Amino acid sequence: MRYISTKAYLKLCGTLAIIALIGLATIGNYGVCVDEETHIKNVKYNYDLITKGEPIPIDLKYYGIIFDVTAETVFQVQKIFKEGFAYNPLKDDDLLNGEPTDRAIAARIPVKHLLTFLLSLVAYISVAAMVGILAGFEYAWLGSLNLALFPRFWGHSFFNPKDIPLAAMFTLGTWLGACLVDYYLKAPRKNIKLGINRITLYSLLYGVLVGLATGTRIGGFFLLFFVPLTHLLISLGIKSIGNFLRFWSLYGLMSVAWMITTAVIHPASWSNPVRWFVETLQYLSKFQWPNTVLFKGQQILASSLPWDYLPRWLVITIPLIFQITFLICLLLIVYKYKTLTNIQRACVILVLLQIFVLPGIAILKQSTMYDGMRQFLFMLPGIAVFSATALAWIYQTISRKSWQIFASVLTIALLSPIVLDMIALHPYEYIYFNRLFGGLAAAENQYETDYWGLSVREAMEWLNNNAAPNAIVATQNQFLSKISASPKLDLVVGDSKQFYYVALPRWDFHSQYPECPVVYSVKRQGVPLTIIKKCDYSGHRLSIKSGKNN
Repeated sequence: MRYISTKAYLKLCGTLAIIALIGLATIGNYGVCVDEETHIKNVKYNYDLITKGEPIPIDLKYYGIIFDVTAETVFQVQKIFKEGFAYNPLKDDDLLNGEPTDRAIAARIPVKHLLTFLLSLVAYISVAAMVGILAGFEYAWLGSLNLALFPRFWGHSFFNPKDIPLAAMFTLGTWLGACLVDYYLKAPRKNIKLGINRITLYSLLYGVLVGLATGTRIGGFFLLFFVPLTHLLISLGIKSIGNFLRFWSLYGLMSVAWMITTAVIHPASWSNPVRWFVETLQYLSKFQWPNTVLFKGQQILASSLPWDYLPRWLVITIPLIFQITFLICLLLIVYKYKTLTNIQRACVILVLLQIFVLPGIAILKQSTMYDGMRQFLFMLPGIAVFSATALAWIYQTISRKSWQIFASVLTIALLSPIVLDMIALHPYEYIYFNRLFGGLAAAENQYETDYWGLSVREAMEWLNNNAAPNAIVATQNQFLSKISASPKLDLVVGDSKQFYYVALPRWDFHSQYPECPVVYSVKRQGVPLTIIKKCDYSGHRLSIKSGKNN
């Protein structure tokens, strides 16, 4: 048994090490997404609120800053190590001391990308732990591997400043929530009380964790309801509802810890935390994104999308093998539920809640959606848990060694096309569409592809090498272009005899200036992402539409 445990541990560590090494080796290949400037500046906005009382602009007061502040702290520590202790960020830093410059923004992006990827590893570890709970620790490595082969999750893990932090913290909360419920169920009656004891400490720490999850995105606070609901459902199943009611004080402590943590890491709430939280929920539940979304070949207002927008995106972007194994796992859970241990039941219920509750609420309330399924990335780790568990459970039923080898070879064969597609799409894995749908080629002009604008960097690098000095470049997003542009380029929009037009694959930007030839395209699998047109005529007023993500 000791040998098997050691072997299982080495498998998991080896898998995580490979994931980490591949990620760290390729992290510099990824471009910049449209929201990164806003998130970096939001640190300054909150700093100005605290030190000068200046209000946070627009709707940013409703968004968590814990990840952004962590990245800023790491950046400043790095600067101190490089420049010495004479460096004073409050006086010498271009972000905190005055209007943020392009140089200040660009300098922080590598740090944010590194931390985003490192935080994503929390999700890989949490998924592995839950697969270990459900199928045995020797199969935990399979959970991490499965999640790494979700191209949409992997691709986002290097640059997404808000959805990956939420996915990581939510998945961690699901895993530790299952452990906490199991601990509660095993606790002797005499220990179920507040005091200087482990059960009080664990409850307090879990409340802090939920507060930190809320600090990434407000939806993290749902964990505060998921854990007691799971505890209640299992208690009903084993006829111990009376025992559940004894935990009211511990759940009260957990709620207080969540409330304090949430307030501390949201400076906008300090004047009135309760009112701020209510306003945040009201704002996000009624949020209106005033742009259109490309869905099934049509530009539709984000607030008027059909109910199947999110389900459709999940079906066409999750690899088919994971969809099938996920459904198989749901059937096996129904069949095996009575034989599961309490911690396995807690894990199952919490993963189901993570996958279905928030998306279900969004669909029923007809919430505004956009950017495909990226606002619901937190679903993917849960789906990976069940997918890997199904594979492990099926494998465990095979007794003959020859059939086990056949099953392993077949699984590798089915997973290989996903790896090949990810290599072909790199570093834009987040635009993956599964092969049953037809891949990226089938999505062209039908669904959003590079809505984050990552491919702008590659296009600007071409201009840096091929455009003449002082060439004028017109683009919809000045930030994305400036970050990667050579100083020799002029990114001023205006009248010109000659100019380059850089267009993202969104809102029909490709179709503007149809008379101008395309001189360069960033392509993956034959599909153009960012394109560059060269226009040569005089007296033409550049009229460039712009878009903004939230």
